[in-house]
Amino acid sequence: MEREVGDGWRPWTAVPRIAAGAISVPVVVGFVALGAAVIVIRSLRDVARGTWARVPPWRSTVHEADRPGSRAA
Repeated sequence: MEREVGDGWRPWTAVPRIAAGAISVPVVVGFVALGAAVIVIRSLRDVARGTWARVPPWRSTVHEADRPGSRAA
């Protein structure tokens, strides 16, 4: 009993499969890295917003007396 397997893995039929595998790995790794970068950037942005909201005196560089139209002067 002999099985018919077709052309098998001859070198010229294997090359496209190997090339597709070699190209797909960096593509998947790139998408994973991009997703991780987006998550990290959004988290840092949320932390910065929270910190900015908790420290109102540090946000102002102009003192009350230096503002135009103030009566403190």
